[in-house]
Amino acid sequence: MSARNTSATGTRTRVRPHALLPDRHSWVDMGFTLALAAVALTAFGSSFTGSAYLVIGLLGTVVAILVTHLTRAAGWPVISAVVICLVLFFVLGGPLCLRSLGDTYTLPGAGTLARVADQAVFGWKDLLTTLPPVDGDGPLLVLPWLAGMVAGLVGSTLADLPVRRPWLAALLPVAGMTVVLSGAILLGVRHPQSLVVQGAVFTVLALAWLAIRARRASAAVHGGSTSYVRGVGAVVMLGLAALLAHPASALFVRDDSERAVARNWVEPPFDIGRYPSPLAGFRKYVDLKGEPNPANVYDKTLLEIDGVPAGTRVRFAAMDRYDGMVWGATDDALPGPADDSFQRVSSTIDNPVEGKEVDATVTLGEGWSGVWLPTVGALRSLEFQTGDARAKAEVFRYNLATSTAVVPTGMQRGDRYSFTAVQPDDELGEETVGSADLTPLPAGAAFIQGPTEKWTEDAGTDPMDRVLAAAEHLRSDGKYSDGVGRTERIYVAGHSAWRLSDEFVNAPQIVGNDEQYAATMALIANDIGVPARVVLGAVVPEGGRVTGKDVWAWVELRAADGSWRTLPTEAFMSDTPPADQVPETNTPMSGTVIPPPNPIPPPSDAGEQSDADLKERKATRKKKADEDEDSVIPGVPSWVGAVVTYVGLPLLVAALLLAAVVGLKAWRRYRRRSAPSASARFVGAWRELVDHARDLGQPVPLGPTVTRREQSAGIASGGAGTLARRADSFVFGPSAPAVAAAATYWESIDAERRAMSQEVGPWQRFRAATSLRSLRRTTSRPARDADWQPVAGDTEPTPAPGRVPAGARRRRRLADWRSRRTPD
Repeated sequence: MSARNTSATGTRTRVRPHALLPDRHSWVDMGFTLALAAVALTAFGSSFTGSAYLVIGLLGTVVAILVTHLTRAAGWPVISAVVICLVLFFVLGGPLCLRSLGDTYTLPGAGTLARVADQAVFGWKDLLTTLPPVDGDGPLLVLPWLAGMVAGLVGSTLADLPVRRPWLAALLPVAGMTVVLSGAILLGVRHPQSLVVQGAVFTVLALAWLAIRARRASAAVHGGSTSYVRGVGAVVMLGLAALLAHPASALFVRDDSERAVARNWVEPPFDIGRYPSPLAGFRKYVDLKGEPNPANVYDKTLLEIDGVPAGTRVRFAAMDRYDGMVWGATDDALPGPADDSFQRVSSTIDNPVEGKEVDATVTLGEGWSGVWLPTVGALRSLEFQTGDARAKAEVFRYNLATSTAVVPTGMQRGDRYSFTAVQPDDELGEETVGSADLTPLPAGAAFIQGPTEKWTEDAGTDPMDRVLAAAEHLRSDGKYSDGVGRTERIYVAGHSAWRLSDEFVNAPQIVGNDEQYAATMALIANDIGVPARVVLGAVVPEGGRVTGKDVWAWVELRAADGSWRTLPTEAFMSDTPPADQVPETNTPMSGTVIPPPNPIPPPSDAGEQSDADLKERKATRKKKADEDEDSVIPGVPSWVGAVVTYVGLPLLVAALLLAAVVGLKAWRRYRRRSAPSASARFVGAWRELVDHARDLGQPVPLGPTVTRREQSAGIASGGAGTLARRADSFVFGPSAPAVAAAATYWESIDAERRAMSQEVGPWQRFRAATSLRSLRRTTSRPARDADWQPVAGDTEPTPAPGRVPAGARRRRRLADWRSRRTPD
């Protein structure tokens, strides 16, 4: 056609240089898929350091788009693109995402493939339980690599999915990419990197792509013409999409405090409650005055710290919950589970605390042992420098709310690490206002209410003033004793409700050490209404060498601005020793002399508490063991086992039954294809086509008098009639057919079966594959056509029209029975 004629008609024929090259519409869909995937991947910006995550994710999107286009151009099914992308995900995952683990992971070996699979399956939980941002070049890069590849597959596959309704064809890929963005936001953090990119840019791109695809689908239906109705429909579609986008975006990108992210719902896999309270072992830091005790570390070096001035408080542990026996560390003492939990961290920590930055190096000494890691202030980064540094970094956990760190595998003498931290302004001043958060008094601590009211009755109504008044009373009226010495052994260790009640605040004389004073002061503050917690740590002396005698226990109070202010030990604890004789009280005594109770031995450094505590722990373990016995699967919660038993097992049985049906049909097809004679193979091939049509729900006539040509009329296929005539010509021909002809005929039957399957939807194909209709016993052997002429050696008469004689019916039933006994 000439150029003039082309312009006159207003049409143009577009011919691609090669079948594998995309056309204009494909280029547009690829570009929008890549752009929307890039916007979706930016949701990981606050989860990873650097920009490597975005490069890796976009590379996965490009790979998925190219694979999808090539498989579609080659005429392969969609599942082939998924399989190829899965192979490339494992092959390229090692060199792209595991470079930081060493050169051995750059080759696709067994270890590399296993590590990629592990990160793809369990890495999501590691990401959600790790304080962001994680290392941008670490193994968790597998996650954006997978997310990018999934985004490319979703966008490319849905863009070319054949659907009948034009509006659905336009909406599907845009909706798919919106789901990808929603998933990325859910896996992100509460403080997004850019609401503008995630919201406005994505919405503009999505609506533009939706408009282009809607116009394309409408042109395909109307032959490229334009109309007023089509324009109004496009405007209505865009308006509807905008209305739907607004509440959806409000769900995922609203205020940071209410932002819906999976990080808030996932329980961290670390339980700090299983470790003993370090406050219960405070007696190992006291001066025994010559008494031998190998567990005592009063004169031993706990740690040496460089980079901080003398007088700096080094934090060992913060205990924020009292259970009537001990103050212990927990994961959920405060609102905001994303912050108040011990989580994995990377080399850098996004800690939103302001203050003076310090760089310190700590070397642990002979007196240190346990899982707690001494730190200063709020950590920003930490690096282990000795031993198996990578293994320690993998198990290291940090709590943003309490600024405490643990290494579950334990820290030993000689371990060295360096960190960068921020020292906030934690001084408790006269202008400090206490927090108004509800702090219910712990169970078993009601004994503190009476003393608190008595000691603060003249302090007014301000909560912080009352706390300071109670602290002054403890300091001025109390005495200090470590329970060491012949006359002071009655002052036993521990801070259970009995020790703090009968033997401390309600005793004739208040006597104890840091353990009792700090535990009591925190309970008083909580009773008044100011949230409080107990901190065990040390004050750095000159030279930076910290020993057991430098260890103190102090209290931290929560201010109205959410910060924690330090109530130093000297503010509520006396340093005056008790008198040798306990002063008499005004309470009249009976004539019976009650000897003092036997002293309770101090707890060991392993954190053992009293007998009541041990019994409680044994009861808890027994209860857990009973729950495990009730569980269907050991070590798994009972509800999980119930779901697996009553839902998973029936689904597994149903899947096995369906697989058995598919396998039985495959075995039948194999028997028919490999029948001993070539004629039987022709017969089996035709029966395979008839059975496939029946499984698809087509009304194919059956019976001993029905011919193949009559059956072909009931098969919804253009080539069924030709295949029926070919089968008759070979089966009833003058000579035995060749095996090669049977193989060719089977290939034609297979092609026809595939064509019939392509005419129906996926659900109908699944129903046909698992249908039992073709497995039922039927007399489906077709008779010869009426126009068939007998050949030499064939004495069977032609079926006469009308009623079939009884003898003929019996012979045909016998022949049909014999045909069923022969391999199909």
